[in-house]
Amino acid sequence: VDLGTNAILAAEIYHANYQDTQTLEDSLHQAQINLVEAGSEAEIVEAAADKGYHSNGTITELREHTTYRTYIPEPELKHDRVWTDKPPEQKAAVYANRRRTRGEHGKKLQRLRSELTERTFAHVCETGGARRTWLTGIENVRKRYLISAAAHNLGLLMRSLFKMGTPRG
Repeated sequence: VDLGTNAILAAEIYHANYQDTQTLEDSLHQAQINLVEAGSEAEIVEAAADKGYHSNGTITELREHTTYRTYIPEPELKHDRVWTDKPPEQKAAVYANRRRTRGEHGKKLQRLRSELTERTFAHVCETGGARRTWLTGIENVRKRYLISAAAHNLGLLMRSLFKMGTPRG
């Protein structure tokens, strides 16, 4: 989750048996908790994610139980959606998300997500070497990834405050 400053707000690691759609709400909550603990009064109100996070259930849960507005594009489907076996709230939530995503603001958020968030995580994972690890146990992997994200954020702080320091340096 990224605030748009390239600073990583939440670097969550989950077991491989959890789909992205199952982890979105927890990641958003953790990012908000991290903001509060850092002393910020900013509140996350919009969530832009890639189409891997799209699920009728997830979008409905976020709409009904949180204050987050979603901007999650729908994956290409081989067939038309059938709403006869789903509650009307789910249809309304998915259609509202679709409307927001296709609007100008939604397109702008998706461009910013691609430019800032994806690039940030690419630097941490590829350049920082956090894509693969020899560690065992989810807690050890979490600690290692958190250190990588913190090092990235520290580099951002040094460059913005002191106008010096490069990722290599």
